[in-house]
Amino acid sequence: MSDAFQAGEWRPVGEPVVGPGAFVKLKEGRPAGRREAGGNTPTTSVRLPQDIRDALDAQAAEERVKPAEIIRRALVEYLERHVEAS
Repeated sequence: MSDAFQAGEWRPVGEPVVGPGAFVKLKEGRPAGRREAGGNTPTTSVRLPQDIRDALDAQAAEERVKPAEIIRRALVEYLERHVEAS
């Protein structure tokens, strides 16, 4: 979009915003990483076949959550079923 704006191909629509908060400066660049850990949530990596990954991504999109949330739910459900049964 910035290229289109600089080339004069982009035109604002609607009335200009004026008053308090009209000139809010957005931070530039990526956010800085956390200085301290956010909690006790270590990372675990898994490899998935592409068809399972595609199904995971589709389900996450449908539920509007991250794929990691689906994985956490599935793992908790699995452990609840199998740890109690053994």
